[in-house]
Amino acid sequence: MVERPGRQRRRRLAVAVVVALLITGSVAAVAGMHLLGGRYEGAVKRADLLPAPARSGGRTEPPRVRGPMNLLLIGSDSRTSGKPGDGRSDVVILVHVPASTRQAYVISVPRDTYLPIATADGERGNRNKVNAAYAWGGAPRLVQTLDLFGGITVDWPVIVDFAGVRKLTELVGGVDVVVDKTAVDRYRFLPENSPYPSAPCTDPQGRSRRCVVFTAGKVHLDGKLAEYYVRQRRGLPNDDFDRAKRHQQYLRALAEKVAEKNLVTDPLALDRLVRAAAGMLTVDRSMPVQRLAFTLRGLRPKDLTFLTLPIAENRDVPGVGSVMVPDADRCRELFAALRADRLDRYVRRYPPNDVSHGR
Repeated sequence: MVERPGRQRRRRLAVAVVVALLITGSVAAVAGMHLLGGRYEGAVKRADLLPAPARSGGRTEPPRVRGPMNLLLIGSDSRTSGKPGDGRSDVVILVHVPASTRQAYVISVPRDTYLPIATADGERGNRNKVNAAYAWGGAPRLVQTLDLFGGITVDWPVIVDFAGVRKLTELVGGVDVVVDKTAVDRYRFLPENSPYPSAPCTDPQGRSRRCVVFTAGKVHLDGKLAEYYVRQRRGLPNDDFDRAKRHQQYLRALAEKVAEKNLVTDPLALDRLVRAAAGMLTVDRSMPVQRLAFTLRGLRPKDLTFLTLPIAENRDVPGVGSVMVPDADRCRELFAALRADRLDRYVRRYPPNDVSHGR
């Protein structure tokens, strides 16, 4: 892994949407709750997130509702329309669902990945941080940027509002994670009456404060502590890489908790959870949420495989800042396997992330 210093950035748990779409929606589909499925579909916000067909060439086929398919998860601090400049895309995750729809490959793309950004005309443009595509052209340009880079087609972009993450966590009674080494988040200051573990620290003004601590071993995360856990970057050995691993670790723990609770037998609890998950999402106007949930009904937590876009080095680029340069050869292998619907072969050569524990 490549360590990289940098300024503190505000990022929340993007991968929770995988639970919302791939796990929670699947439970509703398996239960045969058509009314609940309709409530789920009606709770999401809709916007124009897919690129318009180019005047010459471009997308002509309708997006898929069966495998193989690619979803693009765009993390935001507040619900957005996907329009340029409306919110931030601090988290970008590509999810590939093979033809069997019995697996999902969750591929984190670091927000500072240095990629050619699609132009307003949908052509390959100059390189910049990948989240610049969203800032300049909303979800459609981010979709085009990743389509061009990987030679793929993103079928369904989804914007995630993380104001709902805390509620979703509380609804399942919190989750348990395993922490390898005690970590102090010296940028997360707690009030004097906070119930969470803390350690003495100093804020930027030199004042004595208390900072949140994650102690080595098994840690129970309620909604607020989960938010603290997935947002920490400073104080972790490998910076953003370890934070991405925490995101994925938390997703797996949340998915397992949902499955463990067997919500099929508790329609009221399932209704609350599904609506909380749906309330986090903005999807394309054409996306058939209920049909997609039914397509993915066979997925279970054990069927999620977690990867990170291969990075070769960190570099400072004048006018852009500190960036993460992709490993060109590894990325070619990754996307060739994705296009061929054979990511199973790729992960045999390059083992996926172990999300059973985190830093």
